[in-house]
Order: sequence, then C-alpha cells, then structure tokens
Amino acid sequence: MGIGDDLMFLGEAELVHQKTGKKITPVHGTGWSPLFDNVDFLVRNGGLTVNARDTKQKSDIHVEYYVKEKRSTILGEKLILQNYKPKPFKVRLYQSEIAAAEKIIEEYNLEDFIIVNPDYKSSFFSDNKNWGFKKWQLLTKMLSEHIQVVRLHPDQTGYKEPLLKNAINIKNSQIRSSIALMSKSKFGVTYDGLLQHIFAGFRIPAVVIQGGLVNEKIMSYDTNLHISYDHPETPCGSTFYCPHCVEANKAITVDMVYEKCLKLL
Repeated sequence: MGIGDDLMFLGEAELVHQKTGKKITPVHGTGWSPLFDNVDFLVRNGGLTVNARDTKQKSDIHVEYYVKEKRSTILGEKLILQNYKPKPFKVRLYQSEIAAAEKIIEEYNLEDFIIVNPDYKSSFFSDNKNWGFKKWQLLTKMLSEHIQVVRLHPDQTGYKEPLLKNAINIKNSQIRSSIALMSKSKFGVTYDGLLQHIFAGFRIPAVVIQGGLVNEKIMSYDTNLHISYDHPETPCGSTFYCPHCVEANKAITVDMVYEKCLKLL
C-alpha cells in the first residue's frame, strides 16, 4: 500500500483540522510523502497526531481505514476488509507544477483529453488488479475515436506494460508532475488505486475497474463509476495469486467499461 493511502490519510486529516483548528502530524505511515508538501495544515512534529495507515498503535485521533485485520494463510497474507468511505482530498499543487502541466498541454496540442491507466502495481496485491493489456488497448482504440487519450507512463521499476497505440504516452517519474496534468483532464479510466483518489480530489470523474479485489462498499467516491465483480468472495483482499480475481477480471468486458466511459463523454 502506498501513495493512495497517503491521500486517504490527507482526506481524514483535513477533516480533523477543520473540526479542531489544529495542525496535524502524520504517524505510523511510511514517512513524509511527496503529497504532504505544500499542505498548510500538516507539520512534521508537534501537531495533533493522526494515523496515516491502518494500525493498532495509538495516536491522538485514530482513523479506522479499510483493513479490519490481516490474516496469514498458507498462500500468503489476506486482508480482511471493512466498509470505508474515503474523503476526497485535492492535492496542493505548486503554481510551478501547474504551469509545467499547461506547457505540456500546449506542446501536445491537447484540448479535451482523458487519462487511461493500464499500469497496475503488482508489488502488494500480486497480479490481482490486472485487467489485461489487450483489453486496455482495445478500449483505448474505441475511446480515441471520441477524444484524445493520454497515458501517463510511470517511469519506475515494476511497471512493464508496453506503449499504448492510439494514445499519447508520456513518461514521467515525478508523481506531482503527473498529478498536475491529471488535474486538467476531462475524466480518467483506471484500476482501483492511486489515480481514483487523485481524480476524486479534483472532482474529476473516473471509471474505476475494481475487479474482485474490492468493491464500492470498501472503496468509492461519489464522482466515480465503479465496476466490480458481483460474487460472494468479492471483496477478497488477497495479496497473493487469486483465481477469484483472475475470474473477476475476465468477467469485466471492454464493452462494460466502454459503456461507463460513454456516460462521461
């Protein structure tokens, strides 16, 4: 779990700050996130402490996020998930980051455009989010007939998907720069994960493929259209290879996702 969890913490922390008027110090996370920069209600030390992850450790304010418990099995760790409604948080971009995004938009002659994200993180939930690159490519071709498609290719180890045809592929290793460009898009299509939190913060709609890993009771925003696999094992929360998740991703067709996108177009 990573930067998406930082955004969920920020949504909770902003709410605590609004209620108390006090500065907030994140605890029990993975350190100072790049998304914490330029947030006026955060301080590294001395503020009202709020847990930045699911943990049983004490803090001034304790938030119950989406993980109820972690269970060890012979196959690996399985997350037992609970209902959780994240609070949208708008990333506090610097003016220089916004200006750089506007320069890219001008360079590529982008007017209306959407973000398509075929890149999934496999380091925590194995391949359980993988909808299939061929389906992403077909979806992109279909969407490109209506609007310019942009894919922000993460220039990081672990992301192996090839370039998308019928789209502008932009490589960028700086997450804040990518967020600045996302903030200018019409809508997004993505896996359950970081991008859905980013879009929600900017009130930009997104089609979110949740597969069998989670569902709307575990993770949803009012601005998003979610597609999950209706099955007794959903949400499964498996961090290891999961046949249920493979089945879920097969069951979600290109047409199902395309129809959701048409509603946003």
